[in-house]
Amino acid sequence: MKKVFNLTAWLIVLIPLTMQAQNLQENERTMSQGSKPGFSMNIDDISTKEVERLWIEYLKDTKAKTKKDRKTDEVFADDASVPAISSNLMDVYATFTERGKQTEMVVWVDLGGAFLGRRQHPEKIDAFEQWMTEFGRRTRVRKVEIELESEELIFKDQKKEFDKLIKEEERLKKEITDAEQRINQAKKELEINAANQSNRRQEMERQQIKIQEVETKKKRIE
Repeated sequence: MKKVFNLTAWLIVLIPLTMQAQNLQENERTMSQGSKPGFSMNIDDISTKEVERLWIEYLKDTKAKTKKDRKTDEVFADDASVPAISSNLMDVYATFTERGKQTEMVVWVDLGGAFLGRRQHPEKIDAFEQWMTEFGRRTRVRKVEIELESEELIFKDQKKEFDKLIKEEERLKKEITDAEQRINQAKKELEINAANQSNRRQEMERQQIKIQEVETKKKRIE
């Protein structure tokens, strides 16, 4: 069982790497230095600007001087250090083209006198593919981060609405409490009013008796 588990674990690790390597295609592409062997890779569901930004950030690990040529739209990394690929410094060129929901990324590597190619430099290809695979992994991580940020924004908006509902509930409860206090006060005033009416009615009845007595007295005199 242990051997089966280990094999499964290796397959889980290797499948994404193999898929990424299969996605990396070599062909002659025209760039600022002429027609050179380049390696293209399609990156799904992430904006072209974001892929370009991630690539520039990725190149920081190589300690290269990186800049974008606005005329050629190439991101150029001067004197990049990737020891796994070459013991010498390299110049790396890259372009990024939006194609629907995909970004086509093309990378050219000038090893110093010759551009990297499978036939010319078979001993360097594995390291280069691993280097590009790591970048592909970072784009996938970033894609998930963007998705997470989007979901968090939705949650933030939902929480805002929820907090508004809580405040509205508190306001309504306060209105109910105030209304209940006014009702209770009104009930007390009604009781006082009823008592006052009763007292006033008794006074009026006594006064009517006095009036009748005075009228009777008047009749006697007449």
